[in-house]
Amino acid sequence: MRHWLRKIHLITALLSGIVVSIVGITGSLYVFEPELTAWLQRDYYQPQLSSRPFADDAAIASYIEQQTQAQLQTLQWPVRSRQTYAFKLFGDSNWYYFDQSSGQISQNKGAFNHPFFELVYNIHANLLLGEPGRYITATASLLFALSSILTGLYLWWPRRLTRWRHALKIHRGNARRVNFELHSVSAAWFAIPLFIMGITGGYFLYTAPLQKMLDMITLSEAAPADPWQQQYQFAGVMQPKLSAAEAIQQMAQHYPELHPRNIWLAEHDDDAVVFGYQNSLSLHSGPRRRAFIHANPYTGEVLSRYDPATLPRGAALAAAWLIPLHFGEFGGLFTRILWFIGGFLPLLLFVTGIKMWLNRRPNTTHGRR
Repeated sequence: MRHWLRKIHLITALLSGIVVSIVGITGSLYVFEPELTAWLQRDYYQPQLSSRPFADDAAIASYIEQQTQAQLQTLQWPVRSRQTYAFKLFGDSNWYYFDQSSGQISQNKGAFNHPFFELVYNIHANLLLGEPGRYITATASLLFALSSILTGLYLWWPRRLTRWRHALKIHRGNARRVNFELHSVSAAWFAIPLFIMGITGGYFLYTAPLQKMLDMITLSEAAPADPWQQQYQFAGVMQPKLSAAEAIQQMAQHYPELHPRNIWLAEHDDDAVVFGYQNSLSLHSGPRRRAFIHANPYTGEVLSRYDPATLPRGAALAAAWLIPLHFGEFGGLFTRILWFIGGFLPLLLFVTGIKMWLNRRPNTTHGRR
């Protein structure tokens, strides 16, 4: 059995190793994206003054539309490392920043995050290959987690209790021995973080099958229909759509225990206006609660709600823990540092694994002369 497990371990590692190495390194860079972006984008992310001349968020929306002579498509509240507002306008694909202390609107027509981290994220998510790249990274992540990590852990597992201390250390020896122990011991120490990274990375694409597995494990009912896929009909309405300021006033009537995160105004006749909320707008440990409301763009009437607090057990776990687990935020700074280090492990395992494979191959050239 161990012979075949080694074969499976080798084949899946060769298939996924390069991709997972790239995904791991870019993921490590992205762990501290909030702090690094706040420094790189400090002119846009930090308010210039300590004052706030606007009465409320509705007044901010009205001011932005007055200054830009355009309608807001979305308004994003300060969140994580960004202490200013961000917004987009209908008919304009660019993001802008709004300093609520001075009323200044940024003139840069740039990315929502720093361009460097936009590039890092796109490499991490799809290798710059678009939708096909998403399948490559997600499949490689699942192969790595479900095959390479699990088979490697089984092959490493000490058969005797007295061997555990020895199995968790790298000992002096020849180059081959050190390479082997560097491969096996580092993988053993980081097996759980690497498994979590791989599974959660695959979940972003293979959501339905992995959610069904989670529902089975947690003995949970299936999640309700995705509200983002619902179609609405507002034909025959004679009144105008809510303005951005009016929609924000409607938004404030819901979820007083949560913070407003973003609002998306309706672009088409059959679109709803979307209110987004979050339990904390700063980096924090523990689960994340993001709630959404789809509302009638003419009246503000609630059409549907999405709230992890009311979802079945399996769906609630995924909604609350997927992002914190994938980026290591669930345990605060300690797990973020651990995830940062862990992102470089796939490359180390791939290089040391290749060396082990080459060392074990027979010398086919010997004796041919």
